[in-house]
Amino acid sequence: MSSPLDDPDGNWWDRQVNRRETIWLGLSAGWAVSLFGWMLGWTEFGDQNNIGETYEISPERFQEKVSTFKENAGTLTVDDEEYLVPDGEDIYIGAFQWGFDGLPVVVRPNKEYKVHLGTYDVQHGFSARNESNLSQQISLQMIPGYEWVLEMSWDDTGTYQVICNEFCGNGHRSMHGKYLVRDHEEVETGPDAGGGQEESGPYGGWLTSDNNGGTADNFDDVVDETGSSSVTVEVGAEGNGGPFANTPAAVKVEQGTTVSFEWVSNGHNVVLEDAPDGSDWSGVEALKNEGYSHEHTFETTGVYKYYCDPHLQMGMKGVVEVV
Repeated sequence: MSSPLDDPDGNWWDRQVNRRETIWLGLSAGWAVSLFGWMLGWTEFGDQNNIGETYEISPERFQEKVSTFKENAGTLTVDDEEYLVPDGEDIYIGAFQWGFDGLPVVVRPNKEYKVHLGTYDVQHGFSARNESNLSQQISLQMIPGYEWVLEMSWDDTGTYQVICNEFCGNGHRSMHGKYLVRDHEEVETGPDAGGGQEESGPYGGWLTSDNNGGTADNFDDVVDETGSSSVTVEVGAEGNGGPFANTPAAVKVEQGTTVSFEWVSNGHNVVLEDAPDGSDWSGVEALKNEGYSHEHTFETTGVYKYYCDPHLQMGMKGVVEVV
């Protein structure tokens, strides 16, 4: 008896195939073609496969669409949490490192919506699951440079958790959002509804408004450090739904004070939004990681507004006020 490790004898590849083997090969090939045909059919006609239309669009332009959606949306408070109420049937959701813009949103059951998906930076995943029924799940991809429009409706009420299922960087694990499916009272929507907050509060609403990026939820009041020769601001501290806060969010210092920006988590920068005339501070535009530090002595009086570029939508903003 020969070993299966030994080379077969003769021209084994040139021998006639047994008839039974030919039949099985034919059945296998036919079954494979049949399955392939079913795949094409379900892609075209199956309810579980949402195709939709896809359009080329710049990330900047899609972000403008999401901002318009939020401005026209109404708001509904459920269990002390505020949800966006779409103005019509279109919902715009933008993904960025590391969060979802346009969420949380509330939709009515059995009503068809057009969900517009896009990304502001890299490729992200959109995986939505009913938190009370884990078998109800949809997994989609969000590709930069494209707007994907899907017609969607929900039969079952409840909260649907959304996570990114495509690894997108160091903060991938904290990238999540949600939407709520439920009937609700009529809510005013449209340009006059004001889904975003008004430009009110200190510093022209820079920290308390979501009309330019998200609201800095970690901001309570200006921290008065006048009289201190040096002050520390933690970059990437816990806040705004993850490691997306500058702490303190706003600090008041005297002229000549040295402010040390200390990175306590990864993937953040300090981009200057506005500064007094004559200022020589330019921030830190490159993304830096935990352990990095940057110092600057502020000599020019006035208000310095800054933000983290990847996490502006999360409300990662800050202010240094020099008096």
